[in-house]
Amino acid sequence: MEISSTYRTRIEILREFGEEPTSAKGRWRISDLRSRGIVTPISRTWCRIAQERRFVIEQGDREKELLRIARKIADNVCVWSIRELNPLVIHQRMRRLIFVEVEKGAMNRVFEEFLDQRFRNVYLETDTKWVMSHIGGSDYDVFVRQLVTRAPLEDVKKGIPSLEKIIVDLFEDGFVYGLSRTPDLAQLVRNAFTTYSIDIRTLRTYARRRGNYNHLSQFIEWLAVVPPEVLHDP
Repeated sequence: MEISSTYRTRIEILREFGEEPTSAKGRWRISDLRSRGIVTPISRTWCRIAQERRFVIEQGDREKELLRIARKIADNVCVWSIRELNPLVIHQRMRRLIFVEVEKGAMNRVFEEFLDQRFRNVYLETDTKWVMSHIGGSDYDVFVRQLVTRAPLEDVKKGIPSLEKIIVDLFEDGFVYGLSRTPDLAQLVRNAFTTYSIDIRTLRTYARRRGNYNHLSQFIEWLAVVPPEVLHDP
């Protein structure tokens, strides 16, 4: 099946039912099709013909403990291990790096609290180029990073990032995670779009906040996993 055939506009879908897109019944129809697992809205105009499937990261005991401590200091926290991305890459070479992301003003205090709590292999990231040269021999290195304002989280209470956030961050700072703009990154993004539901609106908003949506959309368009019209939907 061609990629383009799995994406349809709301108008195209509603026309098949003989309904006006601006009518209350038209809005109900899209909602009904979504609840039945037939379509997944991914932008203001477009839907994917597939059941919604969100990528959800599972936190281990170590991540939960780091989250508990960080929440005492920071208002906004995101904690996740890069090992959770292994199913999306072929070679599964990811190490067990854990990222604790908090607002900029809380980074130093969170880092110091981890040290006081005797966590080992904890690093305070000063810039993205700094990280790879400071990874030690442990599979459980912890990096305290800045959380971009209003970064999209899949679960705010648990501090779990959305797949949209992960894709944008990987594209911008791939070498921090052990991935650069290489075949591994291409495979990861391709698998993400093929297997899971990606909200283009969320992806675009966050990527623009990070200042890289134009290049990211070109990269995704090159992968041919989404029709260009979907990426450029206003």
